[in-house]
Amino acid sequence: MRRRLLLVAGLLLSGLLSSARGQTVLAPVKLTQDGIIAGGIRLEKLQAVRHAPTVTAFGRMVDPARLAALSAQVTEATADITAAEAKSKLAQDEAKRIASLYRAQGNVSMAEHQSAQSAEQVATASEIVAKARLRALEAAIRATWGATLASAIENGDGPLAEIWTGSGCLAQATVPFGSDLVAPPPQAIARPPNGPALTLRLVGPSPQSPDGNGPGYYYVGSGTACPPVGLPLRVEMATGPEVSGVVIPATAVVWRSATPFVYRKSGKTEFTPVALTEADRTADGYFVKDEPGVELKASVSIVVAGSALLLSEAQAAGAAGSDDDD
Repeated sequence: MRRRLLLVAGLLLSGLLSSARGQTVLAPVKLTQDGIIAGGIRLEKLQAVRHAPTVTAFGRMVDPARLAALSAQVTEATADITAAEAKSKLAQDEAKRIASLYRAQGNVSMAEHQSAQSAEQVATASEIVAKARLRALEAAIRATWGATLASAIENGDGPLAEIWTGSGCLAQATVPFGSDLVAPPPQAIARPPNGPALTLRLVGPSPQSPDGNGPGYYYVGSGTACPPVGLPLRVEMATGPEVSGVVIPATAVVWRSATPFVYRKSGKTEFTPVALTEADRTADGYFVKDEPGVELKASVSIVVAGSALLLSEAQAAGAAGSDDDD
């Protein structure tokens, strides 16, 4: 039989493996006071907080030049219609005048009469074509950008007013396929790879799903913290109202078999691993909702330094115990 000398003095296992919520986890670890000091174990008490459950969406900053170009095309198409309508009105009036002269006085030739009628028809056709072009452009804009942005592009108001003046920026957030987001929240938080977070306000849904992912939404951000165009973002979108719970710092979390764990103090010198299988990922760590039966709640002490040592020694001791059984 082989036995491994534990690195932390006084480290004892109260068992090999236990099961929690269907996941196999390491059993509690008991240390002596000297072992706690030698292992650099540091504890913190959890504090009650309020938090809204969120889903993390993939985001990117949208180039406003594309919207400006579309707005210019709409303005140009609208001007073409105005010009076509004016020409059509002139042609109609001229055709009526020629027709009146032709019928009443007979001092207008048949050729002149027919020429005026032809000019009227050409002007009317030009007006119809101009209006059809604008309808096609507006339909393409709505199909790409959605009704809210399409209206803003056509009128130059709404969220685009901020973007044109440089006081705002446009972001698109794409929710992962199969997420439980029932409706987009009126506000979201965008976190770029570097720099401060940006508060976003909902503009409206995107009619397209980039790369075949989940639904997309447009948001506008204000202020000088707008990230560069094209920069990828992590967008946190609330999926429900705020609830009470605690936040587990990211520094306290260790991983085993692709599952995050945290060690809570379960006795004077005993520490029990708790799987964060139902925790909500946040920017600072993991949020655990306060509900009956939950092990992590306000005033519970958890290990925020030394968790990795506890985990590695527990895994090694568990493996050694299996060898002893053999």
